[in-house]
Amino acid sequence: MTSAPADIPQTLQDLLPKWAHFCLYAGRFVEEELGIDLDGRRVLVGLSGGVDSTALLLVLHYLSKRVDFTVGAAHLDHQLRPESAGDAAFARSLCENLGIDCVVESCDVARLAEERGVGLEEAGREARYRLYAALRESGGYDYVALGHQLDDLSEDVLMRLIRGAGWPGLSGMPGYDPLRALIRPLLLIPKSTLRAFVTHVGTGWREDASNADPTMTRNRVRNEILPLIEKENPAFWQSVARLWRIGRVEQDFWDGLESGACENLDNTRLKSLHKAERLHLYKACLDRLGPGQALADTLFKLDEAWREKRNSAVFQFPGDKTATITASGVVFSPKH
Repeated sequence: MTSAPADIPQTLQDLLPKWAHFCLYAGRFVEEELGIDLDGRRVLVGLSGGVDSTALLLVLHYLSKRVDFTVGAAHLDHQLRPESAGDAAFARSLCENLGIDCVVESCDVARLAEERGVGLEEAGREARYRLYAALRESGGYDYVALGHQLDDLSEDVLMRLIRGAGWPGLSGMPGYDPLRALIRPLLLIPKSTLRAFVTHVGTGWREDASNADPTMTRNRVRNEILPLIEKENPAFWQSVARLWRIGRVEQDFWDGLESGACENLDNTRLKSLHKAERLHLYKACLDRLGPGQALADTLFKLDEAWREKRNSAVFQFPGDKTATITASGVVFSPKH
């Protein structure tokens, strides 16, 4: 399907009560758990045309009729699949039927990956986020909404465990990333619920065959490892949701303690802190430099080097970030 039906429900009142309550739940999650008031705001939806982002667009569209905020959409054609033009056409059609402004752009992601020396997944993510940031500025959007859901969160938790993330980062991606103004309103909702919702509304959605590609680690986690875990514990998804909530509470606690300048941590300050506080402070400083998950093992090695006064030792972190031990403390900087 490359076009969305025109005769779809337009308001919460047009939905079955079950699905109207579902949309309201997502709105409460944004307001109560993420601490964001959408009233009077402008929200840009990253719209791939898949079931997750289609559900997100619909939910925010219906909520915007109840709470006064504006919804826009952005679609990026990655030029990786013959069907990608159909994805773009679907995104345009869906937004047109809902009366939502939609920007469609294209990027040769394969070429970008080659130029940057990274994988296709990372290059695609970089291109999308660059588009979102540009549209946020040019379109005056307050937030960028992404369609990550509970299945994605479960994958992310396992991926972080595989990579060696620490706590509370191990609890998964945040629902709100203030640095990039990203929000994830559907983060604690299972994908199966989103499929049922979009089926009820009747818009259809696009399928991406690359999601079944076993050469990609995330796909192996999704299609091979997670089904085994769910077989052992059918309530695994609820466990992940609880873990996420616990992690957010602890992250809020640490964020409250981590104040002040972060580019240069002096020895006097570091010596006054418990090791746990230093490790969290290192992570906070790295997070402020931009995306990229700091691995727990590297943070421990950084702290060990500081305690042993290994001046000039440099530690590399994901996202092209570095930490350098100096005579006066630890200096954090983006890699140039």
